[in-house]
Amino acid sequence: MDQDINTSNYSILVVDDDLLVRNVLKKYITSLGFYVDTAEDGKTALEMLNTFSYDLVMTDLQMPRLGGRELLAAMSKDFPNIPKIVLTGHGTNEDIIAALKSGAYDFLYKPIDDFDIIEYSIKRAVESKKLREEKDRHLAELEKINEIISMLNSGKNTDEIFAMLNMSLKRIIPFNGMILTLLNETNTFLTVENAAFSNVILNSIVQKGDRFLVSQFSLNQYITDERDLSNITDLGLHIQKYDAHEIFKEFYRNGINSILAVSLKIKEQIRGIIFFVSTQKAAFKNFHITFVKSIAGQIALGVQRAELMKEIENHSKNLEQLVFERTEQVIKTQRTTIFALSSLADARDSETGAHLERIRNYSVLLLQLYRYEGDHPEINSRFIRDIYDSSILHDIGKVGIPDSILLKRGHLTEEEFEIMKKHTLIGYEALKKASEGQGADYFLNMAMDIILYHHERWDGKGYPTGLSGEEIPLAARIVTIADVYDALTSKRPYKEAFSHEESIEIMKNEAGKFDPTLFNLFLKNADEFNKIRMKFSE
Repeated sequence: MDQDINTSNYSILVVDDDLLVRNVLKKYITSLGFYVDTAEDGKTALEMLNTFSYDLVMTDLQMPRLGGRELLAAMSKDFPNIPKIVLTGHGTNEDIIAALKSGAYDFLYKPIDDFDIIEYSIKRAVESKKLREEKDRHLAELEKINEIISMLNSGKNTDEIFAMLNMSLKRIIPFNGMILTLLNETNTFLTVENAAFSNVILNSIVQKGDRFLVSQFSLNQYITDERDLSNITDLGLHIQKYDAHEIFKEFYRNGINSILAVSLKIKEQIRGIIFFVSTQKAAFKNFHITFVKSIAGQIALGVQRAELMKEIENHSKNLEQLVFERTEQVIKTQRTTIFALSSLADARDSETGAHLERIRNYSVLLLQLYRYEGDHPEINSRFIRDIYDSSILHDIGKVGIPDSILLKRGHLTEEEFEIMKKHTLIGYEALKKASEGQGADYFLNMAMDIILYHHERWDGKGYPTGLSGEEIPLAARIVTIADVYDALTSKRPYKEAFSHEESIEIMKNEAGKFDPTLFNLFLKNADEFNKIRMKFSE
């Protein structure tokens, strides 16, 4: 776990009835850069927790009025997301078990001669809280992206799209106003498709139908260079340095200090620009920008669909071709978003996009070998394309696994492994829920098969359902081999990478896991898989 954290962003509460211990700990922890408060007992600590937000609580066990056990129990109920470290000179095995059951992150004995132990434990705890919060945010973003994609594909007109975007994005992005503009075919002016501000004056300044010459809007280079975004963190300074358009000056005079402009692209061509404005300087952080960029293509396609539908009402010519092209673009953009979300999930256990590229290329190679080996008419170009796209979703359920298990360095206990196995069910249920109301979709069905069954074994000893043989869907049997080979040849938190040759031998010794036909094809063509491994090395 990364211990290089910005300690000034974290506050710690030390709870101990010994004044000397409190003062020593406060002095030391403050020297690390943390903000520190102290309390003499559990009752005082609970009162402080109700009035101030802490990132970590360190507590003794034996204290007057309200002891450490009682404090831990109360925090588990009312403050479950705050990590707890028990620091005591009187702890027994029963105390340790009780503390851990009450959600204690760590258990340290007093007196501690090596303060590095305290530093390490504190930084591990706050980093774990940080990762958990990031995980929760990512899950919320995933749900929001699914919601937005569904909305953009629902056939709404541009006004409805804008209104729904304005409502949905406010939950994630801290803006005080949003402007949707479209670029004309000659890239000479932007037309305001819709605008909404919390400031009444700004609503009168920018209205639907307003047109701005690109050359006068200080965006000519922006459009010409086809940038993805422009983030103005200090509008006042921007106006001083550049020949800003009068509208920017008007924004500034009415309290706007930050502007985020994100291009709406279709086939790498800018279709328009969506602006977010805020009264705060540097309001838009990296994760806000990443989120907007991830849905910008969908917004562009949603707007384009609305315009196409309007044209179709008046012009029925070429209806079928237009719908086909639109659908293909939606599929392409959706699957690009899926790749980004898969990368986000893998990033939690230090995987990279290279891992996803290896998995999808291993899977396609093995499927093609199987196709050409025998008579398999069901394996068509659609099947190959779908396994290429869906195979990377195999471990998306890991976003629901606790950090203490997913990032553990060393072997898992039986209990921890049981929790880890649930990632197949978590991923399956998430995708199943996201697909509700979408109708039959072969790609989604294959993705759910892979997610749920890629840890099943040919001999029936796998999980989660214990399927065996050809009961296991073909796509899942293929990804099983790809995933095991990649896991063996990759460095993981709990092991170093094995060589290609070592990995092959290990897999031979566990041949009961794999479809014999597929595994023999894998062994016969092992050099080709090794080439893919080296091509997409970390």
